[in-house]
Amino acid sequence: MISNLCIKVGKFTVESFITFTEFLGFSFVVLKKLIHFKILNPAIRLVFFRQVYFTGVQILNIFVLISFVMGLVFVGFLTQFLIKLNAYQEIGQVLSVLIIRELAPLISVIMLALRSSTAVSAEIAVMNITGETNTLKMYKIDLIDYLYIPRILAGLIAMVCLSSFFTFFSLAGGYFLLSIQMGADFIYIINVILDYISFSDILCFLYKAFLFGFILMAIPIFTSKNVKTANTEIPIALLKGMMRLFYGIIFVEITGFLI
Repeated sequence: MISNLCIKVGKFTVESFITFTEFLGFSFVVLKKLIHFKILNPAIRLVFFRQVYFTGVQILNIFVLISFVMGLVFVGFLTQFLIKLNAYQEIGQVLSVLIIRELAPLISVIMLALRSSTAVSAEIAVMNITGETNTLKMYKIDLIDYLYIPRILAGLIAMVCLSSFFTFFSLAGGYFLLSIQMGADFIYIINVILDYISFSDILCFLYKAFLFGFILMAIPIFTSKNVKTANTEIPIALLKGMMRLFYGIIFVEITGFLI
């Protein structure tokens, strides 16, 4: 029994290491081509703007609502609790850590993963099965330039923008609650938070936003691009892609604590 367990653990470790190194190679190629992104190409530009619209714009209404509600729940009640404890000096520090370093990037990447990552993963898998990717290759169209980079770049832009929106609207929701219950001044709340925002908080926010934005699309694409011909491979690719993305989110969160 122990030997079988050791074999399974060893196999999982080796397979995970191989997958990780392959993903690093894929990421290096993508980042290298991202520097020379062909935005002036009409076809690539059209794909890129469509992905930005699908990933970031279509979700904006529900995202703003959720951000406002999260502000009511977390910012408002937490700030009210600290005020009742007379811990006024801790409000700015707690809110900067809670919103900027943690909630804004994490909630944004979870919402985008549930909506956009699964869609992109299924899209790439279906294109492989139906032979669309082979047709593009026959016409000497680079899959990375035409399919992968526009989606990854759209994920980056959407992640950074939505994380910033979450920060603003969650603070607005918290202020709305405090202004009703305690008559707190919005300028006072903002000044308290700004006084405690450090360079490391901003650096952590940008680190998580950009890295989350990259893996948000890169991991599902990397997983689904290996789908071949069977329709049964699509749900498997979706499951693998989301599990790998989940591991990636955990990795970014853990490394974010080091900043």
